Amino acid sequence: MSRIELNAIDNHSHLRLTTLNRAKLLIMYVCICKAVTDKQIRRAAAQGADNLYELRESLGVGAGCGTCTSLAQEILHESAARRAVPSVYTPSPA
Repeated sequence: MSRIELNAIDNHSHLRLTTLNRAKLLIMYVCICKAVTDKQIRRAAAQGADNLYELRESLGVGAGCGTCTSLAQEILHESAARRAVPSVYTPSPA
C-alpha cells in the first residue's frame, strides 16, 4: 500500500449519514460567548420565548459581545413561522 492510500481522507462520509443521524450530529453554535447552540434557541422558542430579551434571560444570548443577536433573532422568526403553519391539514367541520 502506498503512503497516499494510508493517509487518504474520506470526503464523502457525510453522504452516508441518514437524515435522523444528520439532525443529531449537526450543531451550530450561535452564541460563542455563552456556548448556546441553534437547537437550544429552537427549544426555547418552542417553550414560548419569542424575543431576544427572553433569550438573554434564559440562555444568556447576546449578553456578551452581541454579535449573535441577528442570527438568534432569525432563528426565533423561523421558529415562529413554523409554528404558524399547521403541519397536518384538518378540514373544518361542515
